[in-house]
Amino acid sequence: MMRARTTLKTLAQHLGLSITTVSRALKDGPEVKPGTRARVKAAALELGYRPNQSGIGLKTGKTHVIAVILPVQAPDEVVGDVGTGPLIAGLTAALDDTPYQLTVIPSRPEQDELAPVRLVVEQGLADGVVLTLTQSQDARVRYLADVGLPFVTFGRTELALPHPYVDIDNADFTQRAVEHLLNRGRERLCLLLPPERFLFAWHQRVGFMRAHQARGLSVEPQRQLISDTANFDPRDFARQQALSDTAPDAYICGDEITAMGLLAGLSDAGHPADVVALETSALADYFHQPVDGFRQDLHHAGRQLGRVLLAALSGDVPIDELQVIDTACFINRTDPTTR
Repeated sequence: MMRARTTLKTLAQHLGLSITTVSRALKDGPEVKPGTRARVKAAALELGYRPNQSGIGLKTGKTHVIAVILPVQAPDEVVGDVGTGPLIAGLTAALDDTPYQLTVIPSRPEQDELAPVRLVVEQGLADGVVLTLTQSQDARVRYLADVGLPFVTFGRTELALPHPYVDIDNADFTQRAVEHLLNRGRERLCLLLPPERFLFAWHQRVGFMRAHQARGLSVEPQRQLISDTANFDPRDFARQQALSDTAPDAYICGDEITAMGLLAGLSDAGHPADVVALETSALADYFHQPVDGFRQDLHHAGRQLGRVLLAALSGDVPIDELQVIDTACFINRTDPTTR
């Protein structure tokens, strides 16, 4: 049979103490003798006592919940975001040894982008919010700032509104990717950019141009392509590019799913080319054709997001200390002599 939940009342009865004494002992009240405090805490641990968070919430107005807004897989997506699992695991790890729990609020493609965050605010579901897929002009950021609910974004914005964020340096990624491919003797590089509404698309373009300019090389406009996820098929794109007399001899893309599609199209066309991706998982380790990549550690990013939001909730950390930019780690799969 399941043992009944240990409450403050039953803990006090077990110890033969008053509820007030037990409560003060658990809070290290100086009016309670050290020996009594130790005895109360030992009994609480033995009996599995946990504070009633609902009751605490009624007294403090806090939910002790952190909400992360995550997109659900769109109907036209072959594979969802393979990095979601590590990100959630990292967020959860950041909340260990705190009173906070993580809850996931889904954001559906057909929804108004503000609907999930309004739900959190209007129903008082969380004390803080983690936003993903941050856009350059993100209405969710403005809304949360206006209502005064602490938040952190995974990615930066162009808003004149300083706020906590954790981001990957996408300019650094593309600059290093271009340098790597040029060093391998590639000459016609093609960068597949994410939709322009995301600021990291601009960052990737900057890094791509910077690396070429450092070598005194020009970049043809068609070598930087915006990918519309609703209509873009990387496999078909690679097949079509292979028909050109000036077909790219290397591609840089923002995820391993796009890389997988490009490799399939190149194989269909019998056209050899290098592919480098910004990865969020070990999926590329299992590609039939080895490809080099740059790995984002999303478990670490999740921990960073949790740490930054907890600091923002404290209210006494300067905003510039709540803005983190990490770099991706190079993964060498094609040149075993330099591993």
